[in-house]
Amino acid sequence: MDRNSVTGLALIALIMIVWLQFMSPDKKSVQPDNRPKAQTTATVSQEKTEAPAALRSDTFGVFAEASTGAEELVTVDNELFTMTLSSKGATIKSVVLKNHLDGQLKPFDLVSSHDKGALSLLFLNVEGKKIDTRELYFRLVSQEKKQTLSGKKTAVVRYRLDINPQQAIDIVYRFSGNSYKVDYDVKLTGFDNALAGNEYQLQWDGGLAYSEKNREDESHNALAGAFLGGSLVKIDASKENQTYREEQSGEAGWVAVRNKYFVAALIPGSKTEGIYLEGKKGSGHFEEYLASLKMSVPSTEKVASNHFSLYIGPLDYNTVKTLDANLEKIMDFGWDWLTRPFAEYVILPVFTWMNGFISNYGLIIIIFALLIKLVTYPLSMASTKSMKKMAALQPLLKELQEKYKDNPAKLQSELGRIYKEAGVNPLGGCLPVVLQMPLLFAMFYVFRSSIQLRHHGFLWAKDLSVPDSILDFGFSIPVYGDHIAVFPILMGVTVFIQQKITPTTQSNDQMKMMLYIFPVTMLLFFNNLPAGLGLYYLMFNVFSVAQQFYINSTTSTDDVPKAALEAASAAVASKKKKGSGKK
Repeated sequence: MDRNSVTGLALIALIMIVWLQFMSPDKKSVQPDNRPKAQTTATVSQEKTEAPAALRSDTFGVFAEASTGAEELVTVDNELFTMTLSSKGATIKSVVLKNHLDGQLKPFDLVSSHDKGALSLLFLNVEGKKIDTRELYFRLVSQEKKQTLSGKKTAVVRYRLDINPQQAIDIVYRFSGNSYKVDYDVKLTGFDNALAGNEYQLQWDGGLAYSEKNREDESHNALAGAFLGGSLVKIDASKENQTYREEQSGEAGWVAVRNKYFVAALIPGSKTEGIYLEGKKGSGHFEEYLASLKMSVPSTEKVASNHFSLYIGPLDYNTVKTLDANLEKIMDFGWDWLTRPFAEYVILPVFTWMNGFISNYGLIIIIFALLIKLVTYPLSMASTKSMKKMAALQPLLKELQEKYKDNPAKLQSELGRIYKEAGVNPLGGCLPVVLQMPLLFAMFYVFRSSIQLRHHGFLWAKDLSVPDSILDFGFSIPVYGDHIAVFPILMGVTVFIQQKITPTTQSNDQMKMMLYIFPVTMLLFFNNLPAGLGLYYLMFNVFSVAQQFYINSTTSTDDVPKAALEAASAAVASKKKKGSGKK
């Protein structure tokens, strides 16, 4: 392997490390908060609900009577989740997925704010009162407190809040037996000219509860986002004790909050006025997010109705793609113009196709690595031949460099002539590696965030979505980590072997050092990455070693142009002649 090839490979690791820093979501500066703000404390306490009527009136205005009442819970159980709704706020208090467990392999609740719920309407009325409907008691119109459904069966849960004879709020949830999507309808009666700015906001507050063992890693994937004007808007609350906000006007396709593998999205069925995102990082690496849609309430209409779709479930590309709302854009596959097409149109479709008849994702990864190696075989063959040509020309090139060391222009001219006559591209050894980089980077992004690998084991790796640790230190070693993972070690060995058997045009001390430095660099980099990614690169290298053995055994001097061999032979003969003359 010549210097250009090794440099290109070394850059892969370097670029990955730098990329992780510079491709992180933009940190939004704090902006003035001019919107009606939801309470950040716990649900109104019992003392507050029993406060004097005058105090309630001062706080809620015409909604004072609705601020007291008894909470009723409704449970909806379908094939995919169990959801708990509350009449206090007509909100969602709990969502437990049936097909996905947490890092301890136990059921977990996606809703982080169990006390007050996650979903609500937020508005400022003409009295100047900030109203969050989670502080108001709705009337449960539906009679059933628990509904179980499956298949194509549906269920409906209705809530109504009668404010006065002229004003009311109706909220309706519609469920199906085999879908994560929930239809959500809002009807405001008598609110024409009753709201400041003639708008309200539908918001998801509290982010999503973390599900993985490594909370720090999950915090790197948590964010709030919106699809606005055909592009993704997002905030990442990366620093503690700092509030991040983003507010924009326009028609939104959705707003959402996510953690590493799950998402809660609000998808409007009609035109929006804009979006508002807010985030703050608390203790234990938890990032709390709020995402809301701004909806218009026409001043000329007595009744304002809006339809929404709620998606609360896994960040599975194929599942969110069926929503036809561009929600898959919240999944990070790298650059939209380079790596994302490889992820969406090559890697994921092939994985889905193979999963149709192979259930073990470890085997799928191995087969996929083999397919990629077969596809890139022409590039590898071209690289090897290019390096052999360069190796044959080295004696002559060194002679030219010595002869024209004081005349760089003449040296470049002679080198260009030699390369042309020999049919050699000096970048031929590095170019095939560079051409494969978009695919390799796309694999990195897909394997890092793919829920398909989550809780799927292979050999000693119990979970391909996390490092295949066989020993935890209990403390962290800088750069390396707090554990020993096996796949990265094996991969480092295969990298070393591959470098040893690959033709090289250099034999200086620098190249000898790279023979050891590059495998160690890859080991350090992959030790903290998902086992699935380590397995892929390990098998890719194993197939590369086998391929290199085959290429070395099937290519000979016949594959090198005669001009290159003659030039090399002439240079060697010249050297021998000079040496014998000295004797």
